[in-house]
Amino acid sequence: MKLRALHLENVRRFAGQRASITGIGDGITVVAEPNEFGKSTFFDALHALFFEKHSARPRHVQGLQPYAGGAVTVAADVETDAGLFRLEKRFLSRASARVLRQPDGAVIAQEDEAERWIATLLGAGGKGPAGLLWVRQGQLGLEPDKPAEKAELTETRRDLLSSVAGEIDAMTGGRRMDRVMRQVSADLGQITTRTGRPTGPWKEARDTLAALEERLSELDAQMAQLDTALHARTEAEAQLQRLSDPQAEARRRAALTQAQEAMQAAQAHAARRRAAQDARDLAAASARAARDALGRFQAALETLTQAEAAAHGAAETARTAAQDLAACQTRLEQAQTARATAATAQEAAQKALESAHVQIAARKARDEAKALTQRLQRIDAALRSRDTLRAQLKAHPATPDWLARTEAAQAALDQAENALAAQATTLRARYTGTARITRNGAPLPEGEVLLQGASVLDLPGIGQLAITAPVQGSDGTARLAEAEAALQALLDRAEVSDIAAARALAARRREMSQQADSAQLVMDTLAPEGPDPLRAALAEAELAAARAHDDPLPALESLQAKLDEARRALTRAEDNLTAARDAHADARAADSAARAHALAAAQTLDRARAEAAPPETRDTRRGTLLAEVAQAEAALDTAQVDLDRLSAEAPDLDTLEAELTRAAQAIETTERQRNATAEQLAALSSEIRTLAGNGIEERRDTLAGETEAARQHEARLSRRANALTRLRDALEAERSAAQDAYFGPVQQELAPLLSILHADAALSFDSDSLLPAGLTRGETEESFDALSGGTREQIAILTRLAFARLFARQGQHLPIILDDALVFSDDARIMRMFTALTRVARDQQIIVLTCRQLAFQDLGGARPGISLD
Repeated sequence: MKLRALHLENVRRFAGQRASITGIGDGITVVAEPNEFGKSTFFDALHALFFEKHSARPRHVQGLQPYAGGAVTVAADVETDAGLFRLEKRFLSRASARVLRQPDGAVIAQEDEAERWIATLLGAGGKGPAGLLWVRQGQLGLEPDKPAEKAELTETRRDLLSSVAGEIDAMTGGRRMDRVMRQVSADLGQITTRTGRPTGPWKEARDTLAALEERLSELDAQMAQLDTALHARTEAEAQLQRLSDPQAEARRRAALTQAQEAMQAAQAHAARRRAAQDARDLAAASARAARDALGRFQAALETLTQAEAAAHGAAETARTAAQDLAACQTRLEQAQTARATAATAQEAAQKALESAHVQIAARKARDEAKALTQRLQRIDAALRSRDTLRAQLKAHPATPDWLARTEAAQAALDQAENALAAQATTLRARYTGTARITRNGAPLPEGEVLLQGASVLDLPGIGQLAITAPVQGSDGTARLAEAEAALQALLDRAEVSDIAAARALAARRREMSQQADSAQLVMDTLAPEGPDPLRAALAEAELAAARAHDDPLPALESLQAKLDEARRALTRAEDNLTAARDAHADARAADSAARAHALAAAQTLDRARAEAAPPETRDTRRGTLLAEVAQAEAALDTAQVDLDRLSAEAPDLDTLEAELTRAAQAIETTERQRNATAEQLAALSSEIRTLAGNGIEERRDTLAGETEAARQHEARLSRRANALTRLRDALEAERSAAQDAYFGPVQQELAPLLSILHADAALSFDSDSLLPAGLTRGETEESFDALSGGTREQIAILTRLAFARLFARQGQHLPIILDDALVFSDDARIMRMFTALTRVARDQQIIVLTCRQLAFQDLGGARPGISLD
C-alpha cells in the first residue's frame, strides 16, 4: 500500500475548509511547512482514518473537531496491487465509512464492510504495524506511553519476528516455552519477589524462624549473662580482698611521707639557687654598665676628633657656597635685563607686522566692497527685469492653456470643413487674364470653391453658367458654424485674427517667460541665498575698508624676518634666564645646605667636647673606668661560680613532684577501687538472684525445639525457591541461546543502516519487548535509556526502518510516516540519517512532516505542500 493523497474537511485549524496534500511520491516525500500549519493535524487524522472506527468517539477523535463543531471528514488516496482507491471516514456527526474505486468513484464498500476492507489492507486484524512505523511528534523512544499500546505493539513485533524466523520459534519452544516460563514465574512469584527476596509462605516461614531465633537468642543471652555475673562476682570478691590488705596500705602511706619530705628539701634548695641566680644577674648588669661607660668615653674621644675635622671642613664649604651664590645672583640680574630688552623688541616687531596685516585686510575689504556693490547692482537689475516680465506674463492672454484650446478649436474647424467638403461640389478656377467670374454678384476667387445648392455664375464675354450642387445636411453646417464661432471667440480674447497670429503671440509669451527665467537664473547664480546676505557682507566690508589708506607699506617678508629674529633673541634670552635661575636656585640650595651643615658640625663638636671632659682630666677618667670594669667582672665570676655549684647539686624537682603525685594517687585510687568493687559485688548478687529465679534453662530447651521445627520448614521452602529459580534461569539460558537466530532478520536489516550512523556499533535486543535495549560502540556498552536524546531518536527511527523492511518481506508494504522527527540531531548526524532514509526509500514509501524547512532541504524527494480549497 502506498499513500498518494490526503484530504481533510473541517479538521482542527481547517474549520470549514478542505485541506489536501497531493503528489505523494513512491520514495521520500517531504511536507515542509512552518509551525501551526497543520502537519500534525494530518498525522492525527490519518491515524484516526486507519485505526479508529467511524462510529467511535474516543478523546483523540474528538480532538480533531474544531471549536466551531461539526462533522470531521478524513480521506486518503491509496494505491495497492489492485489499483487506486479512496478511503473516506466521517466522524462525530452522521458518521460513515466508504471505500471508493478511482478514478470512476464507484463505492466498493461502506460502513462496517469498509472498516473490514481497511483492516484487511492493514493486516493483523485491523491493528496493523503502523504503530511500529509511524513516529508521532514529540515521541523520542521506541514505544508509546500507554501499557495497552505497548502490549499490542509487542505482540505485533513477536508475530513478525516469528513469521520471519520460521522454524526457530518451534525449535526453541516458542510460545510453549513462554507458557512454561510464565508458570514457573507464577509459582516462583508466590514465594519470591522479582529480585529473589522471600515473599508469601516463604517469607512467613522465615519471619517465624527469625522470631523464634530472636527469642532463643535472647534466652541464650540471659544464660550467658548469668554465667558472666557469677564469674564476675567471684572475681570481685577476690579483688576486694586484695584491696583491703593492711600491709599494702602501710607501704603506700610510708611512700607518701618519704615523697613529701624529699619534695620540701628540693624546694629549699631551689630557693637558694634562685637567690644565686639573682646575684649573678646583678653582677652581670654591673659589669655591662662598667663596660658601656668605658666604651662611651672612648667613643666620645673619637667623636671629638672627627667633629673638629668636620667643623673645619663645613666652615670652608659654607664660605665657598656664599661666593658662588653672589656670582649666580649677578648673572641672574643680567639675564633678567636681557630678557626684558628682547621682549620689548619682539613686541615692537609684532605690532609692526600686525599693523601691516590690518592695512592689507582693509584694502582687501575695500576691493570686496566694490565688487559686492557691482554684484548687488546686477542683482537689482535682474530683479526688476524678472518682476516686470512676470507682471507682463500674468496679464498676457496667450497662455499655454489658451493656445492648446485654440489649436484644438482650429483642429475641430478643419475637421468640420473637411467633413463638409467631402460631401460638397468643388469648382476649381484659374485665371489667365483680368476678367473675373462672379457668383451671385460677388467675384469668384481663384482656386477651389465649394458649391452647395443652385449657383449662377456670370462669365464675362460668354454668358451665365447655372450649376446645381447637392445640398448638404444641416448637421454638418451647424458643426462648421459652431467650430468657427468657438475659434473666433478664442482669437478675439487675444485680439488676433487667425491661428498663425495666435501661435506667434504664444511664441512671444514663451520668449518673455524664458527671459524671466534667465533673470531668475542670474539672481540664483549671483545670490543663491538671496541679496540680504550680500548686503550684510557689503556692510562688513565697508566697515573694514574704513581703515584703508594709500600710504606705502613695508614688505611683509622684511617685517616677518624682523619678528622672527626678535622671537629667536627672546628665546635665547629666556633660555639664558632659565639657566641663570636654575644655577641661582642650585647655588642658593648649596649655600643653605653648607650653612646648615656647618651649624650641625659646630653643634656636634660642642656635644663631643662635653662628653669627652676637659683635656686635663681625660687620663684620670680613663683609669677610673678601667678599674671599675675589672672590679665588676671579678664580682661576676664569683657569682657565676656559686650559681654553677648550686645548679650542679640541685635535685630533679620534676621527678620528685611526679613521685609525690604517684604516691598520693595510689592511696586515692585504691580507696576508689575498693568502694567501686563493693558496689559491683552488691549489684552482681542482685542480678544473679533475679536471673536464677525465672526458670530460664527450662524455657530455653522448649524454645530450641520449636526453632528447629521452623528451621526445617523454611529450608523446604528455600529449596523449592532455589529449584524454581534454577529452572527459570535454565529456560532463560535456553531461550537466550536462540536470541541471535530469533532477532537475526531484524539485525540483518538494521546493520547497514546503523553502520551509516556508527561504523563500529551494534544493538542488543530485549527478549520481552523485542526492542533495542543497548548500544555497543567499540568496547563500551550503554543502555538505551542512558543514551542522549538525539541518539535514542536516531536509533528509534532506524529500528522502524528495519521493521518496515521486514513487513515488506512478508508482503505488507506500508508507508513510514515521521512527524517532526530528528529534532535532537546535529548537522552531521542528520545528514547520515538522510542517507539511511534514502537507502530504505529505494523500495519503501517514506513521508516526512517537518517545520524545519532549511534543515530538510538536503533530504531530496517529492515536495508537495498543504493546499486549501
